[in-house]
Amino acid sequence: MERDALLAAKEQPPEVESQPLQEQGQEWQTWVPPGHFYSPIPSIDDIKTRANEIFHIVPTSIPGVALNEPKQLELLKALQEYYNSQPFTESKKDGLRYFFENSSYSYSDGIFLHCMIRHVQPKSIIEVGSGYSSCVMLDTNEVFFNNHISCTFIDPYPQLLESLIKPEDRERIKIIPRKLQEIDVDVFQSLSAGDILFIDSTHVSKVDSDVNYIFFKLLPSLQNGVYIHFHDIFYPFEYPKAWVYEGRAWNEDYLLRAFLQYNTAFEICLFNTFLEHFHEDKFKSDMPLCLKNRGGSIWLKKL
Repeated sequence: MERDALLAAKEQPPEVESQPLQEQGQEWQTWVPPGHFYSPIPSIDDIKTRANEIFHIVPTSIPGVALNEPKQLELLKALQEYYNSQPFTESKKDGLRYFFENSSYSYSDGIFLHCMIRHVQPKSIIEVGSGYSSCVMLDTNEVFFNNHISCTFIDPYPQLLESLIKPEDRERIKIIPRKLQEIDVDVFQSLSAGDILFIDSTHVSKVDSDVNYIFFKLLPSLQNGVYIHFHDIFYPFEYPKAWVYEGRAWNEDYLLRAFLQYNTAFEICLFNTFLEHFHEDKFKSDMPLCLKNRGGSIWLKKL
């Protein structure tokens, strides 16, 4: 599988997209330059010398990580029922917020989110981040659950979400426009077995980051039976070459891999890029839309 094709742009606040750093009027100080062996920002030249080993060798297993392939395939078969009745189309359709050809949460990711919601039937969903993924949740809730699922969105930059929702959504959902680190873990302890915590973070572990908060405080606080989704996670826990070459120095993928090693408290339920790589024929025959954009999502469950 050519993972360069798995492009699903991160929903970013508009000011980040429109202004390069040198035009933002801020001074940046680093102890060592990017690419130095003490810098978390890698050297692209060094990476290119080992590009084949890094990006093109896809192992069938990850040491210390239980991929639970038989259970993933069992779940995949169960989700096919919902795939066949999912309501979404390529372009925007009257009455629905979500459509596949969007810039940040496309075919495979959107399909599996929709199917997982219908499969686990949560009473509550909390999303860290927001955008087109939120539209999948709201449409699925409206069409199949009569808006009985409680939906909360935590995002310091909720402008995209606010531009996509219906006017009546504002009375039904809760938007918290704050950084995740500022939210008390009690909010997440309200999630019960079968509920969903959806994570689409900044993807960077650093001092006082949302990613550190997720792994060090949030995940340990969850009740057993809660499902956890991470976006922009790719098998085999490496970012697409095109993303790395354009300068993304994200590291959440690596932290999650370390978290899952020898971890018996959380299990992998569904890893779409793993399944799409090793079981492509199943997708071609049963869920072909997933292959139009293979996405990058992993679903876990706290045991």
